[in-house]
Amino acid sequence: MKTNLLICLFVLACFGFGHAQDDQKLRVAGVFTDHMVFQRNMPLRMYGTAASDEHITVHFSGHEQKTIVTPEGKWEVVFMPMQHGGPYEISVETSQEKIVIKDILVGDVWICAGQSNMDFQLKNAETGSRELAGKISNPNIRFLKMNTLAETGNFPWDTVTLEKTNQLQFFSGSWQRCDRQNAGSFSAVGYYFGKTIAASEHVPIGLIQVSVGGSPTESWIDKQSLQQDSLLVPMLDNWQSSDMVMPWCRERAAMNVKNAKSAGQRHPYEPGYNFQAGISRFVRFPVKGVIWYQGESNAHNISLHVHLFEKLVKSWREKWGYKFPFYYVQLSGIDRPSWPDFRDSQRKMLARIPNSGMAVSYDLGDSLNVHPLKKQEIGERLARLALYNTYKKKVVPNGPVLRSVQKKGNKILIDFSSAGHLSTKAHAPLTGFELITDDGKRLTANAIILNNRVHITIPAGEKIKSVCYAYQPFTRANLINDAGLPASTFIVPIP
Repeated sequence: MKTNLLICLFVLACFGFGHAQDDQKLRVAGVFTDHMVFQRNMPLRMYGTAASDEHITVHFSGHEQKTIVTPEGKWEVVFMPMQHGGPYEISVETSQEKIVIKDILVGDVWICAGQSNMDFQLKNAETGSRELAGKISNPNIRFLKMNTLAETGNFPWDTVTLEKTNQLQFFSGSWQRCDRQNAGSFSAVGYYFGKTIAASEHVPIGLIQVSVGGSPTESWIDKQSLQQDSLLVPMLDNWQSSDMVMPWCRERAAMNVKNAKSAGQRHPYEPGYNFQAGISRFVRFPVKGVIWYQGESNAHNISLHVHLFEKLVKSWREKWGYKFPFYYVQLSGIDRPSWPDFRDSQRKMLARIPNSGMAVSYDLGDSLNVHPLKKQEIGERLARLALYNTYKKKVVPNGPVLRSVQKKGNKILIDFSSAGHLSTKAHAPLTGFELITDDGKRLTANAIILNNRVHITIPAGEKIKSVCYAYQPFTRANLINDAGLPASTFIVPIP
């Protein structure tokens, strides 16, 4: 008995020693892998872990930085900003170990985040097979897709998935080159965005995809920001029974964690989870900006989403330490009653969130499918916003933007900015405008384009309080500008 006990103690001691040794190994943070892209014209940060008090030497592009590991086992070095270029190598060394990272580029890095429409893979998009059949390889585009541990489908997760989710191991990935396989499984919206920017700017483009199908906005906000907000803090307590969280999200999460043994089981729909497990990994890594496609899982409470979305953008910018551009997709057309109001709320947020832009997508929607297949147009519309606002290129950034509404006699006159010449798709009759009477009736408007403004005739005997456009859940509204870009959903009162 005594011999067996000694053997057990010896094995345990060796096991513990092995883990202690493993904790002392030199490591770089997960964002630093072969084929990566650093953000140009910003300090180049490199960080990781190692044994405390260890001396670290880092070589990059003919420069050397040295540091000593902190008592907490962390290290960081910072190189001076660089212009675009590459490929380069980085070596990180201690007296005993060495890590070499190869094929590094310096260019612009964009985060591509959101829920299932950002997660939607290129190979499944309407243009995906044609795109992948062509010359897809592009040495100037690199992908970091943070793969998810499991889908959030309508099924229970196994024990391993539940445990790893609790351990914040829901996301994993490494930088990859742009080839047929990697592009095919990457976000279609992100791919077309990056392809368009790379073709215009001729600099390396790094795309970091962090997306979870069905995830609500609150899951992407850090917990501290939620706790400090009096409106949002209630959703942190027993979120799975909070009516602040969309019922569908709570029901799907309940199915996923059905077999959980832990009372505090984590889930990517939980407020704060996706920031903690995913986005937080990148806040020390400089980026050019963010593209965002999400909102479907918050359309049940529009005013709450407005508050959440503003909080998300503000908190992310605070975490990174600068006000990077944030470009988002307005929800598409589908037969869901709340979506016109939601789309209009997204339009109004442009005036509340500086350095932002919105890509209209209702014209690309599907009346029955929350995952429309037309993703190329959306990626390219996001790229137009970035090219105009961030890269200062002379492109048309968006469709006609509502500027003013006035009533003259029996006419309502509507002017737009960013319009160029107003037109309609295929030069068809103008559709999509409605009038709302004082007693709440909705009337299809007789609208025409005349002298580059929209003219609407008020029906005889009707008193009109407001005018709306593209305000059906699924709409065939067709007002566009010279670039073929659509006007946004809107509703405004008549002065």
